Amino acid sequence: MQNIFRSPLVRNAGKLLSANVIAQAIGIVVYPILTRMYAPEDFALLSLFTSIVGVLTLVATAEYQYAIVLPKSDEHAGALTHVCLVLLLSLFTLLCLTLPFARPIAALFKAPELARWWWMMPLSVLGAGLWNILNYWYLRRKEFLRVSGYQITQSIFSASGKIGLGLIGWLRGGMIVASVFAPLLSILISGVLAWKKHLRTLLHPSRSDMLFVAHQYANFPKFNLPRSLVNSLGVALPIWLLTPNFGLADVGQFSIAMMAAFVPLSIIARACYQVLFQRVAELVQNRQSVASVLWRFSLWMSAAVAIGLAVIYLIVPQLVTLFFGAEWMKAASIIRALYPFIVLTPLCGSLCFLPDVFAKQKTALFMEVGYVLAIAAALLVGIHCNNFMMAVSLFAWARFAYLSIQLIWFAGLARTYNQTLS
Repeated sequence: MQNIFRSPLVRNAGKLLSANVIAQAIGIVVYPILTRMYAPEDFALLSLFTSIVGVLTLVATAEYQYAIVLPKSDEHAGALTHVCLVLLLSLFTLLCLTLPFARPIAALFKAPELARWWWMMPLSVLGAGLWNILNYWYLRRKEFLRVSGYQITQSIFSASGKIGLGLIGWLRGGMIVASVFAPLLSILISGVLAWKKHLRTLLHPSRSDMLFVAHQYANFPKFNLPRSLVNSLGVALPIWLLTPNFGLADVGQFSIAMMAAFVPLSIIARACYQVLFQRVAELVQNRQSVASVLWRFSLWMSAAVAIGLAVIYLIVPQLVTLFFGAEWMKAASIIRALYPFIVLTPLCGSLCFLPDVFAKQKTALFMEVGYVLAIAAALLVGIHCNNFMMAVSLFAWARFAYLSIQLIWFAGLARTYNQTLS
């Protein structure tokens, strides 16, 4: 046990996990206030807005940010950072040109209120893209405290902004405004603090290095970007399909259920993902085995999640009533319906970097396409039957099947790599 807790992997994961716990705890603590201040329609509008931002953010950097941790030289890593920045600013400009078309875009989702807040879409994508770039630059330099600082400050700004805007009566769009400006303010603070030691070296981009690394890591936009877009589409698809067919009220309940179910799990998965990605990439660079690291992690993660979720299942209705209020009881039924894939999400989310490390993005893309088609079919069956809960349940089982196949594939990738070392 002493060796485990002294290892750099555990210490660094602990830093990020602690920051995630604090940041997400702040968000969770204010939700009982927000659910009594805002209506389900407000949460649905926020979910619709953020789901669009999520898809656009992937395009913003063409997924080159994941490659920042891979080069041996800081010069090439810096060149990748500049490639990301050029792509991000290009998309920001294009999004600004869509502002006159806000109403037709909102009409596609049968959500007229979306048009009122479309002007914030370029700013939101800019903030999300900037942090994606900075995050992986910090991870490369093992500046885990920088990542932790952003997570905590962003959560504080977002939570306080949502409550403050709600108190002054800015309800329907208050959560959107806070969600957009909180990351931008946190990035500004992080950039100022890290400028001299970590960011000043990025001031002088080399065009030749940028062209070189863009070609060398072309698999990221070629295969990783389509895969991530398909994955993000899979996340957004329930919101995009359920909103025009069942309305904002039901989708608001679904949004709260997804938040309540996945925020605690994402706290663990995100911290483990970031540290494992850096550690496994380092082992592969040095041609060392990854089996023991991945096996021990998977064993402990599976045991902890299985025990914890089994206990929580029994008291989901009571927890929802306590935290969100009696009017959100439908969210409790939705959480239980989502359980088939909830149990696999932390482990899969922690290990989803493996296709990047082993250059198997093409296979991952084909798997993601099959997954999105499966959940689209599941949702459409429920929509055809005009049964909201049926759509949610079929969606959960389709995702469970995909995650099961994904875990088997991840194990095969690690086994195949270790065989090449012998």
